[in-house]
Amino acid sequence: MSLPSMDAGRVDGGLHVAEELSEEQCRDFLRSNTTGRFGFVRQGRVVILPVNYLVDGQSIYFRTASDGSIADSVPSPEASFQIDDSRADRSEGWSVLLTGASSQVEDKDLLTRLWGKVMAEPWAGGARNLFIRIQAQMVTGRRVHLE
Repeated sequence: MSLPSMDAGRVDGGLHVAEELSEEQCRDFLRSNTTGRFGFVRQGRVVILPVNYLVDGQSIYFRTASDGSIADSVPSPEASFQIDDSRADRSEGWSVLLTGASSQVEDKDLLTRLWGKVMAEPWAGGARNLFIRIQAQMVTGRRVHLE
């Protein structure tokens, strides 16, 4: 059994409320962040890796190595991308999940546009010159907070 928290803003015994986020709210969260997690299947198992990304239209784009596990697993008809945030001291948080097909970007005009955008540098070392696209087919989200 744990003791009630005395953290400022925390109300133990409060009613937790879970609410679905609208697609517009989800897209606002996606546009307000730069780091998320890419989920894909590789050799029969689910792999989830952090990536720095940007949003352009209805799609998520990120850079990766052309000889890595992500490049080896793309294209795929099903991939996922997730971002979230939480505040344990307030018992609240949110999560957004985007699912859709993933592919390598090969269109020269699109590549020119993507290279021209401001984007956080990938955290992983080495050359990260391959753009991956996740085309959103479904965007869902959820927020949990105390009422």
